[in-house]
Amino acid sequence: MVVSVPIFLFYRHKGIVSDRWHGGKPMVISTSARSGGVREEPWDVFAQGHVVTVDGYLGGLPSYEVLRRARSLIGAQYDVLVRNCEHLVTNVHGIKPQSSQVALTFAIVALCVGALAAAR
Repeated sequence: MVVSVPIFLFYRHKGIVSDRWHGGKPMVISTSARSGGVREEPWDVFAQGHVVTVDGYLGGLPSYEVLRRARSLIGAQYDVLVRNCEHLVTNVHGIKPQSSQVALTFAIVALCVGALAAAR
């Protein structure tokens, strides 16, 4: 199952709910700049004080395979452009790694650059 927390404006940090528990709550596998890479961490560490939203389940792989794939990436370095939390979530579900948040950021930057160029 995919979960997420708000970060800033339309950005959300995403992760995979684990079958392991800590302190009465499930752990979450995710990657972030904060952790430096893919980690399996307690729910509250993942949430960072925010309300966690359940985003559902992607793809058709069985949950044990999604968790196996996610755990195989533990320790991989974080990279906002090619190995961020959205890439992780889609990849472990057997979907081509993609990040709509990175694409949206590039689109916004392109629009701003275009508007500045047109204003000159």
